[in-house]
Amino acid sequence: MKINLLVFLSFLIFTFTGVVSFAQECGYYPIRTGAVLGYQSLDEKGKLLSTSRTTMLNVEQSGATAVYNVKAEFWDDKNKPQQTREYTMKCVNGEFSVDMQSMIDPKSFEGFKDMELSFTGNDMTFPSLLSAGQSLPDANITVAASTGGITIMRLTINVTNRKVVGLESVTVPAGTFECFKITYDIETKLGIKVVSSAVQWLNRGAGSVKTETYDKKGKLVGSTLLKEFNP
Repeated sequence: MKINLLVFLSFLIFTFTGVVSFAQECGYYPIRTGAVLGYQSLDEKGKLLSTSRTTMLNVEQSGATAVYNVKAEFWDDKNKPQQTREYTMKCVNGEFSVDMQSMIDPKSFEGFKDMELSFTGNDMTFPSLLSAGQSLPDANITVAASTGGITIMRLTINVTNRKVVGLESVTVPAGTFECFKITYDIETKLGIKVVSSAVQWLNRGAGSVKTETYDKKGKLVGSTLLKEFNP
């Protein structure tokens, strides 16, 4: 089985976008069951590549811990359904975290279903408050497929240099939002290494409003914009 790293990376960035949307709510506003955030993904020339919708299914509260059950739906540029996934996220004492394993599409590993899969890494976390000049924790995950004690495949994703640059006003199809601007780097290794970077604009009420992704030379390769906001 072969995993297309560029496609995989695009999916990863898209998933981060939905995740951070709810991260911004953690410690700011309560998350309502049925809340919807819709996005459109564009190529470097602004052509539509795909759309997605993230829906909050329910919230399970226990003391200072809240577990969010979320559904993510994806469509291609012709509005043909591609996949639907459900996963959970967590907020503890105002700090949001997501297991990096939940960001990886299980279908990516169907070719390794007869092997032993192991997942190790550090969750991606967001504090309840953001401020200009703030550094955010790194996140990573390593997935290894083995048989008979021999590792056949190893995928590693590192998200580093997460920094809050400052505040900016951003206009997208869903409206105009005052946002925190956050930058970070992503390194993906699967036989070969793919290095990229991203800039993300986050609003305290709407979450992720815009994301731009760049290759290792700093060239824009795509963007994701908020097009539907129903809190």
